[in-house]
Amino acid sequence: MKKNKAHVHIFTASIIVFVLAGLLSACGSNQGFNPAGPGVAGLGDDQTPTSTESPIVTDSPTGIPIPETSGHIVFVSNRDGQMSLYKSTPDGIEQVRLTTANSEDTNPRISPDGTRVAFVSTVDNNMDVYVLDLNSLNIIRVTDAPEKDSAPSWSPDGTQLVFESFRDGNFEIYLANADGSNQTRLTDDPAGDSNPIWSPARNEITFVSNRFGNADILLVTPTGTLSTLTTNPAPDSAPAWSPDGNVIAFKSYSGEFTNLCLIGRDALNQHCITSTPAEYGSPVWSPDGTRLAVNAKLSNGYGIDIFNVRDDSVQEIFSAGIEPSGTPVWSPEGARLVFQGQVDGDMELYSLLIPTKEFSRLTAVSGFDGKPTWSRQ
Repeated sequence: MKKNKAHVHIFTASIIVFVLAGLLSACGSNQGFNPAGPGVAGLGDDQTPTSTESPIVTDSPTGIPIPETSGHIVFVSNRDGQMSLYKSTPDGIEQVRLTTANSEDTNPRISPDGTRVAFVSTVDNNMDVYVLDLNSLNIIRVTDAPEKDSAPSWSPDGTQLVFESFRDGNFEIYLANADGSNQTRLTDDPAGDSNPIWSPARNEITFVSNRFGNADILLVTPTGTLSTLTTNPAPDSAPAWSPDGNVIAFKSYSGEFTNLCLIGRDALNQHCITSTPAEYGSPVWSPDGTRLAVNAKLSNGYGIDIFNVRDDSVQEIFSAGIEPSGTPVWSPEGARLVFQGQVDGDMELYSLLIPTKEFSRLTAVSGFDGKPTWSRQ
């Protein structure tokens, strides 16, 4: 049953962002957009990851306490002529290229311990899954099939990866050790199975299947045991596990638009947290499991909706001139979101400081910067 939402409309005009940014600068903050281009000077001269993190703002002009953050943002950029993986400090000041081979690298996924990143690389028109060690920059090839292997997702203990593969003539779900050994097929259906997401808490994997006539969300274990979560008459997609592994958020289509819905891992308590279908992106859970963030088309343009699953409230956060796209990623402490946004024909990375509704530009290089993920290290 759908629940009505008490919308809290928060509109952040460009002038407010400008004033806040100036105030933060006066307080000695290093967070925000560097007009000279953060991390551009010397980029690629040192191919080792940076270990020094710049301090993060702990006070704001509004008096709202700002928790510190940690780790690094791993993202995709073609600033050097091809899609490669890069790493950035949370403030965008230090940015380092991670992969330099003659390949197109994309879709980074951080391991649970934050030390490795699984990604998809295309070499000679063949797409495979690889794993990069963020400390040594050593790369292991996980798959080597003649057809497309993509969409890797880590097991909770970081020893295995699940991924989609076209090696059988249609998409199926496969499992492998993180070093590429013991590759096992988990699904076998002519309709096609894709987009596997491993639970962060147990050995259960959600995926999207067309076996019932349109896209539905199913669950499979590493031993191949299948169960069905949704069988709605309209397509369901973009499953996302809650941090405790008990609930799955997903998009359920209604015509051209979608509602955001929840369902238990036992297929019970299915309900939507939106009352009206709209143009929503893929939902992502906050680290504490209390909120869902999603890109959305708002009444005055594109922005970010943050749904509180405990009290059914929602914040609409917007800044003129910034159009979020793709899927945002939460910082470890849950006070920030990083997302890709279209600006003057370029895709750049932005950070949203949720307590103050402040947007900061993290990249300023011609080309594509996007698909961020956050490493705790």
